[in-house]
Amino acid sequence: MQENKSNLKTTAILSLFFAITTFVLSFSSAFAQSIQTIGNDYLSNRFTRPETIAFVKSPFTLDGYTKIAESSDLELWFNLETTSLRVVDKRSGYIWGDVSEETDAYKEMNATYQSIARSLVLLEYFDERGISNVVGSADEEVKKSWKKIQNGIIYSLFFEPLEIRFDVRITVKDDTIKFELPQNTIKEGSKFTMASVVFAPFLGSTISDEINGYAFVPDGPGALIRFSKPAHYLNWFEKRVYGKDYAIENLVTVNDLRANRPNDFLREEPTALIPVFGIVHGVDQNAFLGIITSGQEYSAIISYPSGLLSNYNWTSAKFIYRQKYLQPTTRSGAGIQVAQKYRNIFDAALEISFLTGKLANYVGMAKYYRDKFADQLFGKVHKYENQTNATSKSDVPLYLSVIVSDIEKMLIGQRVIAISSVEQIKQILKELTSKGINRIVLLIEGWQDGGLHGNKVGKFGLEKKTGDFLDLLKYVVEFNTMNKSNGKSVELYFVDNVTKVTEKQLNLRKEVGLNLSQSIITEERDNKDLWLYKSYYVRIDLASEYLSMRVSKLLKLGFKNFAVREYANKLYGNLKMNAEIHRFKAKKLVEKTLSDISSITDNLILFEPNDYTWKYADTIGSAPMNSSQYLFETDTVPFLQIVLSGRINYFTPYMNNGFFSKMDVLKSIDYGAYPSFLITWLDNASLKDTPLWDYPSTRYEDWKEKIAEIYKTINSVLKYVKGSKIVDRIVLKPGVVKVVYDNGYEIYVNYTKEIYKDGSVTVPAESPKVVKSINSANGVGSK
Repeated sequence: MQENKSNLKTTAILSLFFAITTFVLSFSSAFAQSIQTIGNDYLSNRFTRPETIAFVKSPFTLDGYTKIAESSDLELWFNLETTSLRVVDKRSGYIWGDVSEETDAYKEMNATYQSIARSLVLLEYFDERGISNVVGSADEEVKKSWKKIQNGIIYSLFFEPLEIRFDVRITVKDDTIKFELPQNTIKEGSKFTMASVVFAPFLGSTISDEINGYAFVPDGPGALIRFSKPAHYLNWFEKRVYGKDYAIENLVTVNDLRANRPNDFLREEPTALIPVFGIVHGVDQNAFLGIITSGQEYSAIISYPSGLLSNYNWTSAKFIYRQKYLQPTTRSGAGIQVAQKYRNIFDAALEISFLTGKLANYVGMAKYYRDKFADQLFGKVHKYENQTNATSKSDVPLYLSVIVSDIEKMLIGQRVIAISSVEQIKQILKELTSKGINRIVLLIEGWQDGGLHGNKVGKFGLEKKTGDFLDLLKYVVEFNTMNKSNGKSVELYFVDNVTKVTEKQLNLRKEVGLNLSQSIITEERDNKDLWLYKSYYVRIDLASEYLSMRVSKLLKLGFKNFAVREYANKLYGNLKMNAEIHRFKAKKLVEKTLSDISSITDNLILFEPNDYTWKYADTIGSAPMNSSQYLFETDTVPFLQIVLSGRINYFTPYMNNGFFSKMDVLKSIDYGAYPSFLITWLDNASLKDTPLWDYPSTRYEDWKEKIAEIYKTINSVLKYVKGSKIVDRIVLKPGVVKVVYDNGYEIYVNYTKEIYKDGSVTVPAESPKVVKSINSANGVGSK
């Protein structure tokens, strides 16, 4: 007994030692990176590294595999016994696979993951107690049958010990392999239930840094996870497509050091706005792009870097059938985690498109997605469809949001205060246009009766303390008429948010959404000193109804442009018992509402919208410019902006809220994003008793010179490529980027403190440079 105690004590000490060592190594890596970033921000994972071109040879053969189907570009092979697959790209001869059983990395994995790595399907399941586990279709206890179909195969999988069965359909067409799991083939027993499914989880996986390449994940604008040697990460990448499902559970995401990101930022952590991921084996050689084409609202993108679970890097998409949620057991809110009783009903579909040559990189992936899915993303007829090869050099717009009113906390109760009046807005417009800003998109926040955080979402009215908004509309119309010939214009938008609101704006018993535990859907900021630190999510059906009502009433008053916050970004249902609106129904409701609004308004701006809403927008607001910067993410890339370029205008997050440094301005040019600012007439000290008191700096008088300066810098470059598509982006050296547009212009961005020369082109330090390409086909540029 004494010996056992001694052994336990020794084991505990060793475990503590390794835990501390792991933490220190991770922290040291993060600290070293932060030190490096102080002097050379462009060397951090906020930016993009230069590519290393190295020939990559496939480690796989076709021994033991049977050819099932082929297309003009691909061959599909299976090991019919294990369900492991190989894909041959006939254009390059490259063989894609999952794992080789001969490698040390494979042999070092436990039996469960050895099976998963060779599987067509990874199944996560719950037992009766809600404990989850995983199994692969290669497992010997899984009964497998198959039948050939035109261009593919159908596998019928029976996980016999779990009493779970379903079919997976795999077909090949042109350059794409499609995986489908029809929900009507799913059968479950009484003890075990499906939690999630991953198709071909290890397809494209690599061991350590043996292959030069990376995984792409849709984190904010986009992020790369370059293949590297095993490291001591404590978590993996997993982001829910279209953000958290608030109707199930307010999930908590932890970072690599197992510390919560404090929920006390003016800008939320980036989400996955698009349902895609990618893998590159040798830049400009071999790649594939995974696109979730059905079941997006119940999916997540996952990526496991080398050193986490195994020495493999692997990335894929997860389809979520059930997840855990908090079931309250006390009135105070305490409870237990239980699994959903009923399965999410959807047909899962994942298309993997294989790319070669110049398309085999993140830029090629973005272009492929933009072009192949143009109709679904942007609509068959879109405002910017014919802007390709635009020759106009008219100015880009400045997006200026002005807060006009909000509520102020009093000793007893509250009152509405005017923050920026109509007359003051007129003065702002006169001053900015006199400074050479010819195109202004003016967004009015807090126009509603009751102010920005006090208006009742179910009611309509204009706040009178700020002046007459009809007078402002008249002023804008007259301004545009008078300046029609000289290129000056102002577009007036009213901004609304009927989704995420304060307790002052709704009836908590009737208008707030409910999650599966029948609790109200709410968020809390960590800083409890904030007034109204809680936010509430309006029932999705009511939010849709209120949004339509407000737009209709504004149109009757003559306001024809509208901007919407949160509604196109937050996808959640309302799971009130016996009146459920599930996430897929909420998505359809959002699309229907925005389609109706888009058809009756002149222009519609959507803030950080999910991709299923893009077709209804004329402009995208607050386009994410940074990834989450997890330790294993090596680069931030403008994948999202490449997809949007030439299709829809998009502007930056507010530049006076932490995005105004020289680096940030250069990044805006690099990403093709137009500048935006949030301003008030009152100074921030005057807002100390309002919900705006933690905004760092919004006073117009403090920012007007900087606004003009930043705008002129960005406009002097981006006006040459307005309405054009990004067709290439090359990191010439650390901190120097060249962005190529389809209208024949190239933009150099030099983040470094040294002059950069590229042939006849000289780019000053910390500056952009736009050049006209002599031969746009080969990218040669000149002054």
